Amino acid sequence: MIEILKVVVIDGIEQLVTELVETAPVQFRVYYDDSGKVLFYTCDKPEGNYLIIDNTTFAEKRFDVKVVDGKLVRLVPGLIISKLLPCDSGKECAKQDISIVVDKKFKGEIQNWKMVTYEL
Repeated sequence: MIEILKVVVIDGIEQLVTELVETAPVQFRVYYDDSGKVLFYTCDKPEGNYLIIDNTTFAEKRFDVKVVDGKLVRLVPGLIISKLLPCDSGKECAKQDISIVVDKKFKGEIQNWKMVTYEL
């Protein structure tokens, strides 16, 4: 419950009164994708995969965690390897130089690259 202050006119005189209002309980949520990667933390209720968490975990809002079997698990940084791999989808780059990001108007050869993360 929360207390709300209101101004009420009684017999022509303004008076400040308090009113108790019942509030819905807050749910702290962490949303994640199908691979378990944390996307965002919120108290709102959008569509998607989520876990209900405690207020301390919500306050920390850590992104070095992953959802495994319905629980948040902290990742060990030394056991994560990320690598750019050629693929059919992903960021389009010039084939001769991966550091040149291009669009559909580019006249040369194009190679798509995607970041793949492996957890050991």
